[in-house]
Amino acid sequence: MDNTNTRLLKSFAVIMAVIGFGSATAQTIFFNNGAQVFASTGAIVQVNGGLQNDGATADFTNDGTLTVANSGTPGSVFLTNASVMQGNGQFFVEQDWSNSATFNAGTSTVTLNGNTQQFITSTNGTVTTFNNLTLTGAGAGNNAKKTLQGVDANVGVAGVLSINNRELETLTQTFFVLNPATTSVTNNTTPGSEGFVSSSVGGSLSRATNSTAVYRFPTGSSVGTLRYRPIEVTPASASANVFNGRLGNNNATVDGFSTAALDTTMCTVISLFYHQINRTAGTDNASIDVFYNQATDNGLWDALAQFNTPTAAIWNNMGTVVNTSNVPFNDVLKVNWSDFSNSPYILARVKPAMPVLACNDVCANTTGNTFTATGTGSSFTWTAPAGATIASGQGTNSVSIDWGANSGVLAVTTNSDAGCASDPATCSVTANATPVANFDTTSVGFTYNFSDLSSGTVNSWVWNFGDGASSTLPSPSHTYAANGLQTVCLTVSNNGCADSVCRDITVDANDFVIIPNVFTPDGDNVNDQFFISSAGLKEYQIDIFNRWGVKVFESQTATEKWDGRSTSGVPLSDGTYYFILKAVSVTGKDYSTKGYIQLIRKN
Repeated sequence: MDNTNTRLLKSFAVIMAVIGFGSATAQTIFFNNGAQVFASTGAIVQVNGGLQNDGATADFTNDGTLTVANSGTPGSVFLTNASVMQGNGQFFVEQDWSNSATFNAGTSTVTLNGNTQQFITSTNGTVTTFNNLTLTGAGAGNNAKKTLQGVDANVGVAGVLSINNRELETLTQTFFVLNPATTSVTNNTTPGSEGFVSSSVGGSLSRATNSTAVYRFPTGSSVGTLRYRPIEVTPASASANVFNGRLGNNNATVDGFSTAALDTTMCTVISLFYHQINRTAGTDNASIDVFYNQATDNGLWDALAQFNTPTAAIWNNMGTVVNTSNVPFNDVLKVNWSDFSNSPYILARVKPAMPVLACNDVCANTTGNTFTATGTGSSFTWTAPAGATIASGQGTNSVSIDWGANSGVLAVTTNSDAGCASDPATCSVTANATPVANFDTTSVGFTYNFSDLSSGTVNSWVWNFGDGASSTLPSPSHTYAANGLQTVCLTVSNNGCADSVCRDITVDANDFVIIPNVFTPDGDNVNDQFFISSAGLKEYQIDIFNRWGVKVFESQTATEKWDGRSTSGVPLSDGTYYFILKAVSVTGKDYSTKGYIQLIRKN
């Protein structure tokens, strides 16, 4: 087609396989060498092969329907050498879009509808701004890709990017959606047939925003495991902002963001993928929502982390988030995030707070020892020391442990629904040995003397004498009130570890009272004290007076002896003293009497 000729393609006119218009510099069927071509509204232009618009005077205006199809020759569009393509019509392109000149999109829609991989490219770095860009086709795998090759691309301020079920592959480039409407990006969301934008490190999908509504970034990747994991950004105000998003479909460590480097509040981050999110223009905070598939993404995730902020070279917990479960995607939402200084974000699991563990010592070789922890997790994991066995309760906050002979450390962690364990709470448990109870007894009349013969460490004693009386002395004495069979029990313990033994004794004694009439308190250890021998008394009172009727001694205890001193402790002189005794036996016999005592000092 020579450059002086103008062709007017009228409504519904069809040009099929137009060949031989000038000498093409690329493999084309339609080569416009400087002419003006106009397809009016309703016109249909079919090019079964490539189309090249070439030269400063070449102007191809399409207000109708232009189809550039693969038909032996690849159906690519080439804009070269300062040419202009423009119009408000439909552009259907089955192969590549190579723009090295000018494309004025108007209100047009460019549809890349090929069944093989298609490229948006340029030989001189020209960025195409489409109005509407629609991606369709039937190819699978690489043939589902529409790829930015060495150049960015845009959808204009009124346009829509319709991904459908295709992959828009930006590689290291950025696809900019300049239209700030939330509806300016659409995709198929049917599980298994999602359309998405994939990017290598350095590439992204960019969206302009000017509202507080939700902006979805349909990010995904077909590198390795095919994965569609969108994110949503909700700006805090209606001011103008620009946000970029990308899915890193690999362990973040591969890209220099070590998944082993975590702050102390987290136990792990996801190893399958991560996202990069930037705010490249504007100053607004924004809520960040990350979506994942619980069934295929290793279960529940209950936190988000950002790399390098605020602590360098680690993943930092972003704090309180909102977790929502759904099918096919759960999501983790961080509301009103402010720090976009670093782009990597990742799903994480946060440690529950360390539980509070109530510990107590145990008795060696005992069963059923109960320990209880309090924590915020949904389950608990207990670890007992060697020789101790958790009999029941593992997984709950209270366990029963059969303890062996050794002391040791008990530990418990609490676990979140997402499977993250807290730091362990520990306590040292002392296994106290249990003593073996044993005793012996001797008696004088109704009074029995009990001797503790227990083995092992004993720090408390409890005696039950069988008649309702008791004692906590190691080796007590007890006077029975009557003859008969009595069951005596001794319980000995070591810090609560107790053993008991019981024995029957038969109380068979006669009561008596023997009153001496003289004693010699001279310090020779012979008859130095006045003492009334007795057995079986239940009442006892003695009062002793001098010759002038002054009381010098009294007692209510039958075993108490008088050493010949006054109540103030002064040795009394030789002489005769008068006593009054009241004594009644357990059998009811009254031994009460009065009499005289002779006090004699030999020197």
